[in-house]
Formats: sequence, C-alpha cells, structure tokens
Amino acid sequence: MRTKWLVFLVATLAVSTLWGCGSNGGSGGSDVGGDDPATVDSVGIQNCSVCHEAFKIAWDGETNRHNNNVTDRDPRPSSVAGREECEVCHDPTGDSANVFPSRPVVGCEGCHGGGSAHRGVGPIPYSYPDPEQCAACHDSHFSAQSNIGTAVLASTHNNSDDLHASRAKCQRCHTKEGSLAFSGYTGDKDVMDQMDSDNDNVTPFNEEDLNPVTCTACHDAHNGALRADSFIVRNDMSNWDPNGNMTADQFDFCTSCHTVINQDGVLIGSGNELSGSSPVFPGTSDAPAPWTVQTAPFYHNTAWYRTATTTHFDNPATGPQELDRNGDLNQNTAIEGYVVRLTVEGENNQNPCFDCHGHELRTNTRHSMDEPEADDNPADFGSTIHTQWASSGHAAGLLKEKYAADSGDRSEENVDNVMLAFASDDSSNGGFTHYNWDRTGRASCQMCHTATGFMNYAMDNYDDDGPVSPPGYNAANNNFSHLAGWTASPGAGSPQNELLYCWGCHDNAGAGTLRVTGAVTAVYTYNDEPVVFPDAGSSNTCNVCHSGRGNNEDASTSSRFAGHHAPAAADLYSEDSHVAYEYPGLDYTNASYFAHDIIGINADTPETGSGPCVSCHMGADTSHTFFEVAEKDDNGFIINIPNQALCDTCHTPDGQFEMTPAILEEESEGYQQAGELLNDYLNQENGLTNYTGAVIDNDNALENDRGAFQNAKFPTDEPGGFTHNRFYVKRALFDGIDWVDNGVLDGTISDNSAGYPEAMNWLGTTRPTP
Repeated sequence: MRTKWLVFLVATLAVSTLWGCGSNGGSGGSDVGGDDPATVDSVGIQNCSVCHEAFKIAWDGETNRHNNNVTDRDPRPSSVAGREECEVCHDPTGDSANVFPSRPVVGCEGCHGGGSAHRGVGPIPYSYPDPEQCAACHDSHFSAQSNIGTAVLASTHNNSDDLHASRAKCQRCHTKEGSLAFSGYTGDKDVMDQMDSDNDNVTPFNEEDLNPVTCTACHDAHNGALRADSFIVRNDMSNWDPNGNMTADQFDFCTSCHTVINQDGVLIGSGNELSGSSPVFPGTSDAPAPWTVQTAPFYHNTAWYRTATTTHFDNPATGPQELDRNGDLNQNTAIEGYVVRLTVEGENNQNPCFDCHGHELRTNTRHSMDEPEADDNPADFGSTIHTQWASSGHAAGLLKEKYAADSGDRSEENVDNVMLAFASDDSSNGGFTHYNWDRTGRASCQMCHTATGFMNYAMDNYDDDGPVSPPGYNAANNNFSHLAGWTASPGAGSPQNELLYCWGCHDNAGAGTLRVTGAVTAVYTYNDEPVVFPDAGSSNTCNVCHSGRGNNEDASTSSRFAGHHAPAAADLYSEDSHVAYEYPGLDYTNASYFAHDIIGINADTPETGSGPCVSCHMGADTSHTFFEVAEKDDNGFIINIPNQALCDTCHTPDGQFEMTPAILEEESEGYQQAGELLNDYLNQENGLTNYTGAVIDNDNALENDRGAFQNAKFPTDEPGGFTHNRFYVKRALFDGIDWVDNGVLDGTISDNSAGYPEAMNWLGTTRPTP
C-alpha cells in the first residue's frame, strides 16, 4: 500500500511540475503552429528552470551578456527614469524578478518565444531561433555594429543557395551544421582532404537539414561567445592556434575557414614556393631576415579571390632595397597586401579581423567591378566599403594592381601572380610606398603615412568628448611589432609597410565610429599662435593630415612646399592656415560668397555634420574610394563631376556660378599652367628672365624671392587647389609672378598669352578680385 501511495505522490508532483509552464494562462497545451508566436504567453525563467535547471543556474551565476551579470557596466538600464523602452530587449519577458541578484535579463523566452504551450513536450514558437530573432534586438543602438542582425542576414555567410550538401569538406565552412559538427577539421588542403575520405568520423548532412552560416554557427546562443575554443586540427590533434598565442581568439576562429597560415605558420596560398624556402610567416617567428615565403595549398588554391593571402600579406622579401641620401636602407618599393595586426602594442590582438571587418561579412573581392547578370544576386556584385578602400589612394591603389595581374584563369600560377602583385612608388599613390615609414628615422612622418601613427595621434589627442588638453602624441611611442622583424632600434624598421588601414581612422570599423572627435589643431603656428581649424564634423579626420605640415610664415630651408603634399584642408581654411606665402600688405581674405569650407556643416552643431571633405569626396555609393571631384578621361581631361548634384546646390545650372565639366577643365588647365609660368620665371626658362638675373630658389635671401619659389609649388603639391579655394591659390600664384617679373608688387603682370594661354586666361594681367 505504501508503495502505491508513493507512486501516486511522485506522479502528482510530476504533473504539477509540468503544469508550471502553463501557469500564467495562454494557450495551455494547444499547438501554436497556427497561432501568431507573438501571442503565446510567457511563463518566466523559473518555470523553464523546472526542467532546464542548467540554464537557471547559468542565469544566476555565470557571466555573459544575455544574463547581464557583468560588473563593469550598469546592470539595470530599465531602472533609469524614461528608459522603459530599453526593457524590450534588456528584459523582454520581465525575468528581472526571477534571477538573483535581481536585474534585467534576456531569459529563455526572450529568444524562444512564450513557453505557456510548451510544458516540456509541446511546441514552442522558436525551438531553434533563427537570425531574425537575433536581429530583433541586435539591430538596436547598443550593438557593436549598427543593424548587426540585418547585416548578417544580407551577408555572403547567409548564402542558402550554395550549401554543398554532398561534400563534407564544403559543409565545414559553407553550412551552420558543418561548422559545428566538423570543427575538428581545419587547416591546409591536406587536412581538409581527409574529410571526404574519413568515413568513420564524417557523415555529410542531407541538404534539407542544412542552414546557412549565420549567428549560431559562430556564437554560442546562450552566452554570445565565439565558439573558438572548440577548434582542433585533425592531422595532429593539436589545438588550432595558428598565431601561436595559446589563446582561442578571433584570428583562430575566422581563419579556420578563411585560412591565412596553417598550424606550422606556413602561409596559405597556391602551394608553390614564392621566394626562398623557409616556411616562416612573419610575425609568428623570430627567424632572422631575409624572410622567405613558402606557401601551403588550401582547398581553393587555384582561385585567388578565395585565398585570403592574395590580399592579406605583404611580402617582406620585397622590402627595403635602396639607400637614401644618408646611406640608410629605407626605400620600400612594394606593398603586396594588408598586414594582419596580430599584436597591439606588443600584446596579443584579440580581434584582428574586426580591425577592418564587422558583421557585414561581404567584400565582393572577385566581383567588385562587375555588374550582376539576370540570375545573379545583385548584392554579390559591385564594390563594397572594403574594395573601395583597397582601390583608393589610402591603400596605394593596391586592389587595382591585383585586378591587373589577374588573368582570369583558375590556376596556381594565377594565384601566385595576384599574390605578388604590388603597389609601388612609381604610381600616383606613393604616400605609403615611397619610404620605409615605420623606421625610427621617419617618426615625424608616421602620423600620416602609417595607420599606427595616425591611430596613436588620434588616441592621444581625442576622447569621446572631443580634443583633450594638453595633447600627448609622441611618435616615439609608435609600435609596429605586428610587422615582420620590426624593432625600435635607431634606424631600424620592418621590410613590410602599413597603408592607412581602417583601424587607423576608426576605433570600430564595423560601426564606422571615428577616432577624431573634434576640431583639429595643426602641427604649425601662425604669429606664434596655434592654428586651429574649425570643427568640421566627420571631415575632422581628413583635416589631421590634409592640414599640411607647415605654412610660409617663416623662412624654410626645405626644398619642399611648406604645406607638404596634399594640404587640401590648409587651402580650404586658408584664413586659418596661411599655407601659401602671403606677400606683406596684400589682402588674402576669402571672397564674401566663398562657402566651400562650410559644405556639410550644421550651423549650430558642426560636430554632427559631414563637413566639406566627406560631403564632396565620400558622398556616394563609392564613398571609400575617396573619389576625386573631377573624373578624367584617358587623356587627363575632365569629363564628369561625380558629385554634380552637390555642386548644383550653389553652382546653379545656367546661373552666375554654373559649374560644368568644361568649366572645371578650364579652371584646372589655368591653375596648372599658372604654376608652370611661375616656375619658368624662377628658372629663367622659355625666355622669361627674372628681375635679379639669378635663379630664385628656397635659399634666396629675400623673403619675397623665397615666397615666389614656394607658391610655384602649390599646383604640384595641392593639385585640387582650383576646386578647394580657387581665389586664394590664384592670388598666391599671381603675386609670385608679379614679384619675379620686375621685383615690384604693382598688381600687374606681363601678358604671356603666346606661351601660356590657359594661365593668362585664368589669371588675367591685373590682380584677381572676386
């Protein structure tokens, strides 16, 4: 009898336990298949934990983002007055009262839907939450990247049309199920080839059971952490740790599919020997120079656009080759690719892939210049922010060189050709290839010619609230330890060079947040006072380097233009910079209608605007090509103004200040030829004898002589001056010519129309006035 009562008691308790899932009412035990999942009532995490006790324990004890049990941030966002809307994502089912300590949490039903119909055996709205459930909250403001869920859904990783159902080696990287089940297989081609032959351990899934590589393929859904610590290389059963830092980090995780080096540090590529024989990947070994490159094949070793190292490797064997005038070996003649930043200031970099990528997970390297055909997914074609940058001057036009080297063949030889294609100083993008910028002797240049220098300058001078005081940038602190063989020894440097990478300008590339958060103070002065440029919103980032390195306030012995190369901002804000040599007693103020310096500026809150640089050079779908205002044909003639609509807001068609390609070409020719005219005066060429009877250069004793020499360099060093601030550059050139034609500033110059028609048409014979 006692046994029967005991059985009855246990059964009763079991029923009452299961009933707890429906204790808050709702649809009871009915099927939710025909109901709107949003209408299924929640029952609270306590009821879920009756059967799923492990998850209740996790929410009470473990530290993860969903349970909000983190001590370094406000654990109760909804407790702040006026922030009840935060509860939609931070405490969606009101479980804050059901955990200890009490705090908003994302409980089970926040992702799986209401459990009132579940009771351990019945349906639940989202038994396996899909990316849409993640996107519901991870598109909101708090995410590291805005619209993070939508970005994943639109990404190449979410390619449900190409899941390779029949081959395990493909499923490993192309499906969510494969990425979880076959994580033990990763490495080079030898490792991956075992997958289809190792029938005892690998059974491919059926196509109907496969899903694209989305959120839960990479993240543990319950705590948000990367699944990086599960990777094991099948060939030697050692932990997958290609960067050798003994940490399961982002580099390990991402390169388990997007392989860069294998477990032995050998570069992944065609499988051929590119230079020498040492299987050493720079940055992973203390092997001495010269570095040599042996590559190991991956499964896609005949497709350059599927081999990350064709664009993510700068060959140190093609490093410094020439001596400078001081006898130092500092000429870097080639950059083959982006250098993955495995270290940050000597420490392991936990997120090297997110230095440039976010959750958009799409680069379109192969088809960035192609238009889709009828059956193609349009998103897989055309440029992306990554290919735009890689084609720009900030990347030394490197991707253009890769495309030029591509024969179109699927072959190992083509992979090698693309991998070794480089950007060099013989192009127009020599700002990153001209010198070995990371050596200590170039410390003063690193602020603009390296990503590390720019990043450190920005971090030392700005915080989230804007400029800091006093500024603290010290170029001696620039650390390039992620480059092969770099040391801080005097005169030393790496045979690799940086470009201006994404992480130079951005502290979060995925979110696009900029490091420079306020007005820029130039590195030079005027009348012994700092030169401070107006707050230009997003364009402040551009102003840091394009403000130039100096002005013509004092005598300079440098043969370079005092403003240095591309001082576009200094020209634009000439009333602050005084970048040209301004002859004493003459007026260089802007015309009353000059407005180029306030393009994209919000009057009361300039920090919220785009500013002139971003508005004019990035205001299009090809923003990160930093396109020129004028598009030219093969002969160098302006044929199009890409941002014509912006120009037309002031330069109205058929109006007094109309701007067309033809008018802009006339301005360009006049500006450049005016520089030639002044140069010929200085050098007594083409029959132009200057007033002193001697060649004028930077060493002339008279300041007005030196000023003419400096102003003659304006068109070369600031080729866009005719668009940025045409009256300022026109006056600077006119006044230089006025001085050297007779040694008197009389406001007139000789008519040289016979030899310099465009210059004279642009300048006139009397000093330009608005």
